[in-house]
Amino acid sequence: MAFVRDALTWVDTGAVAYPALHKKIIELTMPALVVKRLFPEFPLVAGKTATFVKQSGSRAAAISETAEGTEIMMDFTPYTTVTVTPYKKALRERITRENIEDLYIPIIEDQLRRLARRMVYTIDKDCQSVIDSGAGNSFTSTGESMGATGTLFTITGGLGQYDILKAKSIIEGYALVPDNILLSPVNARDVYKLPQFTLAMQYGEPVVQHGRIGTIFGMDVNISPVIPPGTAYILSTGANVSAAYAPLGFFVVKRPLLSDIDVKKEFDAVDVVLSTRYSPVVTYGEAVVKISGLATS
Repeated sequence: MAFVRDALTWVDTGAVAYPALHKKIIELTMPALVVKRLFPEFPLVAGKTATFVKQSGSRAAAISETAEGTEIMMDFTPYTTVTVTPYKKALRERITRENIEDLYIPIIEDQLRRLARRMVYTIDKDCQSVIDSGAGNSFTSTGESMGATGTLFTITGGLGQYDILKAKSIIEGYALVPDNILLSPVNARDVYKLPQFTLAMQYGEPVVQHGRIGTIFGMDVNISPVIPPGTAYILSTGANVSAAYAPLGFFVVKRPLLSDIDVKKEFDAVDVVLSTRYSPVVTYGEAVVKISGLATS
């Protein structure tokens, strides 16, 4: 099942006094979200909690043969529910009016960049945490790969070719289509060492091109510092071959990311405030494979 990976919605209430500041926050925050993009956004219009329906029945993709004169089987899939309550995250930054009046843009941008990046890191880290706790399958990395000469070799603490293929096959065993890999910068480093992803002569077009990782075995590679070193995740965001309702999860939003401007006359300054109420949730743990035992430095 395909989903659109939307970024966060925005509300500009309170940004009327200094619209340029609000615009700057948007420009600094939006491109940096990495893990959050894996979750489709679910606006919570009314109430305090959101409840999602989850399939708990058979994941068989095919239909069994029906013998002559026998009752036709019924396709009945039982469902369970998952309930989540959004929580609030907020932070503010104080900017003096002198800096605004004198157009000290580098100073203002540095303050806003720090505010935006801390909020982005928080949102992405919360998404990583629910992926980690909701992973339905896990195993310890072996670091094993097949070399260009046909010899099996091991990179201790590395994410081996065989580890990636094992995780991929686990997800495919649920009739899901694995489409994303989450790596920390430390563990992405070890992926660069694998000949499968660098040698064009033996393996065709290399995965590592122009200093970045594109796809590995058809899966997009996402590198973020919010992924803890020592752990990697291979997952499916919901695409599957059995037409099952199997989303990875949702990003529940009760209060969209709100930027507000508060003029503090007693300090002759302006407080820029970011606040939001949200909660990411994994509803289909089988779509996540956690690989541990990787290098931590």
